Amino acid sequence: MKVIVSSDFDSMSEAAAEDCIHLLNRIHKPLLCLASGNSPIGFLRLLRTHYSHRPRPDWYFVGLDEWIGIAPDEAGSCRHYLGKHLFQPLDVTEDRISFFDGMTQDPAAACRKAAAFVEAHKGIDICVLGIGTNGHLGLNEPGSTSDTPNRVVTLTGSTIDAAQFFFEGPRDIRQGIALGLSTLLAAKTVILLATGAGKAEIIQKALEGPVDAEIPGSYLQQHPDCRVYLDVAAASHLQHGR
Repeated sequence: MKVIVSSDFDSMSEAAAEDCIHLLNRIHKPLLCLASGNSPIGFLRLLRTHYSHRPRPDWYFVGLDEWIGIAPDEAGSCRHYLGKHLFQPLDVTEDRISFFDGMTQDPAAACRKAAAFVEAHKGIDICVLGIGTNGHLGLNEPGSTSDTPNRVVTLTGSTIDAAQFFFEGPRDIRQGIALGLSTLLAAKTVILLATGAGKAEIIQKALEGPVDAEIPGSYLQQHPDCRVYLDVAAASHLQHGR
């Protein structure tokens, strides 16, 4: 695991974006899996700015997760977030995107579809993740093991509370659908982004504590190419002089 600590959010985003761009330039038709939320927003801005005046990238995307009961085109959905911040600015066509539909009537089929898309592309090349204050990765809540498959998950209170930020008013969100840890941990490269003092405690546990299903982020300690980008505040509880 490689841990890079930057002075602030913008510097962290820039370092992570530069690393990702370097990787992307070496991969033919890469498959990406990208988190939504606050942590990656600067990273995504820099990514789209870099490629905005270049030929459309030959990238493919698989969705990380989605809120059950939320339509893909609704502001607040993970699909809408990535559409706004990356897919639309870079003119990514729908045939290059496989994303969970929160309104699906057949979640099991949606999970199989995501698995088939990943398999067809011979795995995820780059997976960009955030981490929840409870240690979740992509809605894989505490209790998720490293062999967890794609599935519907029951959300914890902290995840439900965090989700409200992205909607115009309170939403009754209780479940999500997500790629399982078995899929995420099989990605060739994982980039983890975390910012702010509110993430400092969980970052310390995930990076320096025991590998434990109660902190899913701790499984990243075992990944062969995990790159962690933090600002000073998020790194403030680390014990080993990162």
